Amino acid sequence: MKTIKNIIYLLTGLIGLAFTGCSDDDSYEPGPQTSPNCMQVYFLNTNEATKVIDASEEYAITLEVGRTQTASAASVPIKIISQDEVLSIPTNVEFTAGQSVSAVKISFPNAKTATTYSYRIEIDGNEYVDPYAVLDGSYKFIGSVLVASWQVAIKNATFKFGSIFPEFKQDILQMEGTDKYKIENYLNSKTDLVFTVDPTTYVISPVGGYQSSATAWYFYNNDTEKIPIPCFPTGSDISINSFYLYLGASYTYLNLKTKKGRLYHYNYNSDETKGYNALSISWE
Repeated sequence: MKTIKNIIYLLTGLIGLAFTGCSDDDSYEPGPQTSPNCMQVYFLNTNEATKVIDASEEYAITLEVGRTQTASAASVPIKIISQDEVLSIPTNVEFTAGQSVSAVKISFPNAKTATTYSYRIEIDGNEYVDPYAVLDGSYKFIGSVLVASWQVAIKNATFKFGSIFPEFKQDILQMEGTDKYKIENYLNSKTDLVFTVDPTTYVISPVGGYQSSATAWYFYNNDTEKIPIPCFPTGSDISINSFYLYLGASYTYLNLKTKKGRLYHYNYNSDETKGYNALSISWE
């Protein structure tokens, strides 16, 4: 009987605590109110948080800023939470009436190469920021920039291209501090072949051109016009009118440990022949 009484007393105490916890005297504070005419300004998701630029380019990057309410022109304030001194960041982004996307240009003319500079910014003001809206981006943005120059990473690599074209030697460059590489004037095309190398699998992922699928990347002038870039390997009257690379770890790779690589082509040649040609790469 005493046990039952003890249980009743315990339950009564717990119920009392529950009512005490639900009292009106708590620390709840409502969130910030959003202006009924809020423009809902935000940094687009397509902006790259980590940006690497070539030292030969302008020392600047651009961030795209969007808004959902576009009826009137606006000068929207940008609050700089933190920044490295070398960065010059505007404190406003300008919109004309009807404009949904504008841009902010961050410059750093005195930046050193191989040095990362960081910043943190956000759109400022309740009339511009709606923290409760679901947008294609955020009113806050954290980013970094790195200026990098191209250095010779692999000197006098030997390129051997099937039986049609003789082998040749050429340097392979690397953008310092990154996994990005470049073969200048690829096969005398007057166009550089730029690619990244996965540090674990050594898989090559070309930059630019046009990728039609997970396994086919075309050597085109750009993704929009898709004009093939002809190549003229030295030592042959036959040129490559167009080609695509067959992608994948066993086909197109650059293994920095074994000092071997391969670019697996499918060529359409000027003599009306076509077919797969493996451009092997090796170095000492």
